[in-house]
Amino acid sequence: MRYVLFATAGHIDHGKTSLIKALTGIDADRLPEEKKRGLSIDMGFAYMDFDDIGIRLEFIDVPGHERFIKNAVAGISSATGLLLVIDASEGIMPQTVEHFRVAKSFGVKEGIAVLTKIDKVDRETLEVAKEEVGDFLRNESVNFHVSCVSPRTGEGLDNLKETLKNVAEKLKEGKALKPLRVLVDSAFSVRGYGTVIRGSCIEGRVKEGDRVAIEPVGLEVRLRKIQNHGVFVEEAEAGERIALNVPDVDKEKVKRGFWVLKPNSYLKSRLLIVKSDVDVYSGKLYSLFFGMREVHGRFKGIGEDVYLLRLSEEVVSKRGDRAVLLDSSARLMGSIEVLHPAVSKPKKEFIKDNLRCLKENFGLYILRELDTKGVDAEYFFKLTGYTVNFEHLQEAVKVGDRFYSARVLEKLRNKLATFLEENLKKDTLGIHKAEVMEKLKLSQRLLEYLLNNTGDYRLVEEYIVVESNAALEEHPEVKNLLSLLSEGFREEKDLLSEGVSGEVLRLAVKRKLVHRIGSSFFLSDVRLQELVKSLKELGEEFSIREAKEKLKLSRKYIVPLLEYLDYLGLTVRRGEKRRWRSNKISF
Repeated sequence: MRYVLFATAGHIDHGKTSLIKALTGIDADRLPEEKKRGLSIDMGFAYMDFDDIGIRLEFIDVPGHERFIKNAVAGISSATGLLLVIDASEGIMPQTVEHFRVAKSFGVKEGIAVLTKIDKVDRETLEVAKEEVGDFLRNESVNFHVSCVSPRTGEGLDNLKETLKNVAEKLKEGKALKPLRVLVDSAFSVRGYGTVIRGSCIEGRVKEGDRVAIEPVGLEVRLRKIQNHGVFVEEAEAGERIALNVPDVDKEKVKRGFWVLKPNSYLKSRLLIVKSDVDVYSGKLYSLFFGMREVHGRFKGIGEDVYLLRLSEEVVSKRGDRAVLLDSSARLMGSIEVLHPAVSKPKKEFIKDNLRCLKENFGLYILRELDTKGVDAEYFFKLTGYTVNFEHLQEAVKVGDRFYSARVLEKLRNKLATFLEENLKKDTLGIHKAEVMEKLKLSQRLLEYLLNNTGDYRLVEEYIVVESNAALEEHPEVKNLLSLLSEGFREEKDLLSEGVSGEVLRLAVKRKLVHRIGSSFFLSDVRLQELVKSLKELGEEFSIREAKEKLKLSRKYIVPLLEYLDYLGLTVRRGEKRRWRSNKISF
């Protein structure tokens, strides 16, 4: 079965709760005070099933009185569709307009305008009311269906149900495939079960036994049981009203407007970049509703309709989320859309310079914003709820498992080259990599990448050296290598097992401090020259046997040694003998 969340909206006494009861048989007024006063104070809940198409409509009935506008905002925030309820005898009233615009502010685009109590008006009045509603909907640029019903007599209810069915069937958004988000409206205790959290599953799926996080307080717990309208279920998905049994949580720590999420699936922040559909004053304190949660914040103008928003508390949001903006009298002002839910570089100049990128190519904006930190797919997913292939971005460069802006890398490369030129003189041995990483805020992997593309610099174990200039033989790692080779021939595998790096071996060979003899042996230059000097004492020519006896070396070493001398051009082979080409012994 698929689930779709609908909210009611409309002026006080226009019959929202009566309409829900007529449709579902459920009285959504659940509080004793609501029964006593005959009006809705807080949200109520009901549902109806369309078994033939496998859809359950979940209704959130919101209060219509202007004094309870914040409760109405909280209820509408969860909805995908809207029932705009209008008394046919009174027509459109202030709360009709305000509730409708709250729904638009949260991105609700589909719904039905319902003219109720039609049994109390004549046909001419009903036609006038229908015309008024049609004009209103056109002015608001929405294409809602218009239905006429009488909850008392039942007239028009079957047509309304059919219209609801058609609208619900059209709302196929794939929300169940997105990361889990349950918007919490209450928490309470049940004997034998402990704490129960009730709310609307906005996106994703959740199963019995899942670990979940309650944000923004950061509580991580295991989910014991799930209910949908009093029935235990093993799994719930987007569109359902659900109750979650989390016995390890203190109910007093869970507030309306909190989220139940999968752990580490979203970021929370007090600093956002938003787009507003109304003008706001920089520095003035405003009240905003992110979902059901009211927070306060101050705006700072960036350009056009874009603002940096600093909140009094952390919120969990993602790019594309919407929030409503209320004035000091709790009247709707307008709405904002989240462009960036967790700003890490709040400098106005940077945001202005990259404003077009922020709006049109968020992946590229994040690459530039995170600068030397780089971006991975998981981080971007937490900001947006969707994945992006950074390899398709022209400016993106992959280093290890992270992506960087090519523009950022070029600046870093120049900065690194300047730093090394100033700190690595010809008479210095090297500079410790930790110092460079700290000064330039680089990871080791990024430092290695930059060094491979920056002049004559090389990383030798813990040090950066100038390959052509550094006094390499004084480098601690090279000194260790030369010490290991002081006794003579050593195999490469033995040197590596004793902590010598391949880079040290490569540099030492290139600088002729060490020689590679054959495919797997190494010999220090000092020791090689000693061996050559001893061989010179054999005269103008010598055999393998004579060399072996003179140097006291086994055939394992003497053959690759003599072949290496041939390679160097010091000797030339003539049959069983070798003749010296030169009297030099240095090379």
